[in-house]
Amino acid sequence: MRPSILFFCIAITVFTFSGCKKSKQNKLTGSWDLLPQTVAQQSTKVIYTFGSENLLYRTTNDTIIDTANYELKKDFLQFYLAITNLDVYNDGNYYIEKINRKILILQCPSPYMRKEFTRHKD
Repeated sequence: MRPSILFFCIAITVFTFSGCKKSKQNKLTGSWDLLPQTVAQQSTKVIYTFGSENLLYRTTNDTIIDTANYELKKDFLQFYLAITNLDVYNDGNYYIEKINRKILILQCPSPYMRKEFTRHKD
């Protein structure tokens, strides 16, 4: 009787946590305005667009300047975003500190970078 209870608990846990990745992906997909980190950046409008096909478009002042690949991954209990092929300074694994319909906060531990976004309004 005990193995069946253990199997049931494991199955419930797997089903509970497997749907979280799809939910995070749905919240991530779309356009996000990068908040300026310095006074010099306040005049430049930068938008990150996460496409459903795992392509990232970076737009500056209404012109696409970069494309990259991204993948949503899970490291034990925390989700992170692996960004590749963007540039040397922005490629990395960014932990998703916060994500909802209006706010996205990404943090990369090495090298340390923090990017804060608000949902882009068309």
